Amino acid sequence: MLLKFPRTRQEWLKLARICAILSATAITCILIMYFSIPMSDTPQAKFDVILVLGNPAADNGRIAPLAQSRVLEGIRQYRAGVAPRLMMTGGAVRNQFVESQVMMQFALSQGVPATALYTEEDSRNTIQNAYYSYRILQANGWTSALVVTSPTHVRRASLIFNHYPLAWRMDVAPWPPDYPLWKKMWFWTSETGYTAYGRLFGFPNAHQYLPHTHFRFPRL
Repeated sequence: MLLKFPRTRQEWLKLARICAILSATAITCILIMYFSIPMSDTPQAKFDVILVLGNPAADNGRIAPLAQSRVLEGIRQYRAGVAPRLMMTGGAVRNQFVESQVMMQFALSQGVPATALYTEEDSRNTIQNAYYSYRILQANGWTSALVVTSPTHVRRASLIFNHYPLAWRMDVAPWPPDYPLWKKMWFWTSETGYTAYGRLFGFPNAHQYLPHTHFRFPRL
């Protein structure tokens, strides 16, 4: 059967309406897939450790705005007594500076004692953040974590941490002051699409790091 190419204005309008309906349906499905991901798997309020997910340092070695916001939120939760220790995560990804080391130095400058700080320095992405952090938690006998990250990152992080036998809860760090709106919109758009894809099909090339080799929907 040959498709009839629209020729009249009415036919073009009909095609446009069909495309608009299909697009709206697809966007709605993606948003439902994204925002229905749970932010925790435990009701507990106290944890063994606060995990602050990494973000690349600036090329001059200073802490970047997103990472600084995450660390400040982790420190706030630490001082509120949510956990007795903080773990910074992330290796050297974008440049030669190890994310977790840069973040730890900033935490030290904010008065957090060195005895309360740990680092995970091997990961290069969020899946590896979870994997290597979980190994450190296991080695220390810790079974619960408050996970701190940025607003657009929490759903993907939740989807990943759901694969591990931990009691965890996500905590949203605020956007840095004066953070550009276009960057926020870009992160929301890209993260929503990628996370929805990951929830539906699983994350590509992740079987080495995720303990469940088959994809599972998070517990709702």
